[in-house]
Amino acid sequence: MDISILTSSPEPVYEQIVRQVQQGVASGLLKPGDPLPTVRQLADDLSINRNTVARAFKLLEDQGVILTAGRRGTFVRDDAAHEVRRAQSGQAERVVREMIGSLLGTGLSRRQISTLFNDALSKVKS
Repeated sequence: MDISILTSSPEPVYEQIVRQVQQGVASGLLKPGDPLPTVRQLADDLSINRNTVARAFKLLEDQGVILTAGRRGTFVRDDAAHEVRRAQSGQAERVVREMIGSLLGTGLSRRQISTLFNDALSKVKS
């Protein structure tokens, strides 16, 4: 799996790495047991600081997506796809909560927000 970084992006570099690994797992491109490059190798390949890659790998490990096995390397965990779905669901819930809080702050009622949400959801093509 190739990871690419956009330095002009407002998204921090470590989050770009996390997102791309998560997407690789979710799409099946990265499978349980697949090795990831070392922190040093990925940092060199992307011409970025090793600490940035280490931060991304630490987040992925904390999320249960990867497993670092010392000198043996870093690998995709067996239950990584489940953990990615769980992390994505949690992130989506936070976004929705923030949006609801913002809309409540404008004076809309919960019923109005629910109606707006359901109307918008019905217009989205799946």
